[in-house]
Amino acid sequence: MNFMILTLVVGFSVAVLVAPLVAMVCRHLQIVDRPDGHRKLHASIVPLTGGPTLLVSIVCAVAAGIAWQPDVLAATRGDATFLLCLALATTVLVAVGMLDDRFGLRGRQKLAGQVLAALIMAPSGIEIENVTIFGQPVTLGVFSLVFTVFWIVGAINALNLIDGVDGLASTTGVVLSLSVAAVTFLQQGRNDGLLIALALAGGLLGFLVYNFPPARMFLGDSGSMLIGLILGTIALKCSVKQYTAVALIMPTAIWAVPIFDVAMAIVRRRLTGRSIYATDRGHLHHCLQRKGHTGARLLLVVGTLCTITGMGAVASAFFDNEVYAVASVVTALSLLIISRSFGHTEMTLMANRLRRVTMSMFSRRRDGNTLHHEQIRLQGHHEWALLWDSLMQASITHGLHFAELTVNIPSAGEFYHATYRNARGVDAHELWKCEFPLVVDNFVIGHIRVEDAARGQFTEWLADLARNMEPVQQTLHTLMAPLRKKPAQSPVVTPPALALIPERAVS
Repeated sequence: MNFMILTLVVGFSVAVLVAPLVAMVCRHLQIVDRPDGHRKLHASIVPLTGGPTLLVSIVCAVAAGIAWQPDVLAATRGDATFLLCLALATTVLVAVGMLDDRFGLRGRQKLAGQVLAALIMAPSGIEIENVTIFGQPVTLGVFSLVFTVFWIVGAINALNLIDGVDGLASTTGVVLSLSVAAVTFLQQGRNDGLLIALALAGGLLGFLVYNFPPARMFLGDSGSMLIGLILGTIALKCSVKQYTAVALIMPTAIWAVPIFDVAMAIVRRRLTGRSIYATDRGHLHHCLQRKGHTGARLLLVVGTLCTITGMGAVASAFFDNEVYAVASVVTALSLLIISRSFGHTEMTLMANRLRRVTMSMFSRRRDGNTLHHEQIRLQGHHEWALLWDSLMQASITHGLHFAELTVNIPSAGEFYHATYRNARGVDAHELWKCEFPLVVDNFVIGHIRVEDAARGQFTEWLADLARNMEPVQQTLHTLMAPLRKKPAQSPVVTPPALALIPERAVS
């Protein structure tokens, strides 16, 4: 039996056997995912078993491949450092993921663990010192370590963020790992990378037995981050040409769909005034669900898109021409954007921001009261424009310089964003900046952010603002009535005088 087939089979078999045992331990340790009726909408408690299951299956599969063909690593015997660093980094990341699955770490704490894992991998021989783009060499110099860490952390988060539907991250991981293995084989690359990629593919196929919709086990952060770390590092290692430079186009093409999902999440959150760690239901899988793609059909759609980009990378390796990889990425992403399945709204946000920046560069400063406002519905169908009209009227009445409304209700599939700006000339140091939440049934469903020029006493200004916001609260109450699940409690706009948290106050 060829060592590659053996590695796949052992990875699959070990995952199938080990997963139920890991599930028992996870249930005992309370490493489970509980539905909350707001963002986590599955029906029952599900164990988060991905990290330990995949780690054990990969180790067993790689060991079986080496035992079957001892000289498989003869050409890369000097790369024991790579395997050692990868073992340590994966252990650290699985530990961080399990802590997050059990206790819920803050975004920056998870990021610190991811950076630590990436730094552990840096001395393993994958540091990107030189890259080739369409055959043109680029030397990174002092930025090589930063670029390498950025790539690995990005890969970790790309799989972590796409893990929101039963079987999706596992299916995506199978396609990506097989694509990496194929590129490595065609380029006659390093067998250690080939072994690990095939072991991961086998382990994920075995885990899919329990993770396929309807899932009995979830990957959890430990599993999804582990997939991202392994594939991110292997994609770099297997894209090295003549052990000197990384051909960046092919690994980027393999990762194109998850990278696009992460990029659009950052755009969506930053351009709507939220933290990049904020949660929403605007990811690729959420948008496809709203288009009617659910269960196995959703996995087929995303798997097909990843296969298109993966086959482009494989074709580039076979024909030694990176144009195939670029063409495959353009094809896959264009299908999403043109069909308005995903990415169209984020592109609109970027276009609007670019238009405003361009206009500000080429227009004279106005001292009048010209008004600019825009609104965009990212998800849902509810009439939030009525709430925005009420807020904008209050802003005009109060003479506010700037107002912003964001409504984000994941459980209802609603996401709405609007901004208003009075173009009269006001310097930044003259502005008060304040933000307060919209709270319904103890859930924060959005926020209002306002700015105004300093005038009078701060307390008088807040009291006047609160009076003008009363119609906004009444409109919110009316709009939320059809969406509320608990009839006993009214939605409220937290009074500015009590819970308003000024970002900056300069008089």
